[in-house]
Amino acid sequence: MSASMASLPIIDIAAALQGDIEARSQAARALDAAGRQYGFFYVTGHGVAAALREALFAQSKAFFDLPLETKLQWHIDRSTVRRGFDPVGWQSLDAGMPADLKESFYLGVDRGVDDPLVRAQVPNQGPNQWPDEALVPGFQAATQAYADALSHLGHQLLGLLAQSLALPADFFERYLTDPMPVLRLLHYPPTEQGLLAGQVGSGAHTDWGSVTLLAQDAVGGLQVQYEGQWIDVPFVPDSFVVNMGDLMARWSNDRWRSALHRVLPQPSQRHRYSAAYFFDIDYHAVVSALPGCVDAAHPARYAPITAGQHIVEMYQRTTVAAGASEGV
Repeated sequence: MSASMASLPIIDIAAALQGDIEARSQAARALDAAGRQYGFFYVTGHGVAAALREALFAQSKAFFDLPLETKLQWHIDRSTVRRGFDPVGWQSLDAGMPADLKESFYLGVDRGVDDPLVRAQVPNQGPNQWPDEALVPGFQAATQAYADALSHLGHQLLGLLAQSLALPADFFERYLTDPMPVLRLLHYPPTEQGLLAGQVGSGAHTDWGSVTLLAQDAVGGLQVQYEGQWIDVPFVPDSFVVNMGDLMARWSNDRWRSALHRVLPQPSQRHRYSAAYFFDIDYHAVVSALPGCVDAAHPARYAPITAGQHIVEMYQRTTVAAGASEGV
């Protein structure tokens, strides 16, 4: 199949999550194959209630519908841990290209002053900025409920990936004792004026962590690079788009791909919404080539590194308009 005709696999994991032994084996093989070929795939049968996604998108739209001067009260630059709102033009994920035509809101684990990671002054760990409940009623409850459900799904997906390497299903749990996931709400407004050369909704980039779980609306615009060409990633009802990040590629000794992806600009009068959940592991977890991914024919390509140091290195390598962050 040529790149222009390629489409991402859709993997139904319902039976696997219910414990069917053969279904788990089949799902594990399918995830492994998709990770090796594309670095991207859809999952259905994931068990995340549609109502949670609908509530999240409703809250996201309600926030982004606020006047810009109101949203700027929670600008990310007011946070010492990179949480909050970033406006259109704040970020350029494709270094050297024009600013991305998107706005977003970052949320992470809401850590107080007594949290061990906060006391240890671990970078980017601390409290969220929460929009005023009077302006966006239910925002905090909806986003936290959604993040909890996605965390559960993330554990299950890593269990299947472990099984694909003939590892125990709970292999990755030792790296998930106090993870540092990030939820990013995204809005791509319509393009009402001319574009700069090369300007898109979200510039071509890879994600940095282990796996990303993306919910998207039916508007479209997401593309993944495959065999040097861009292939569309259209909306599939009741699915998540899952992709491997740079850390997972490194962890798997490049068995699994971390693929470039982007979002095209939206035409006049069309809005796109999505929500990316970056399922990042413990800050201090040491990452080295996974069993099943290294042998005499495939020696380790990377030195061991902590997940936190990997993220710091990615910040240092990334040039953006006004700061560095993970993408779509």
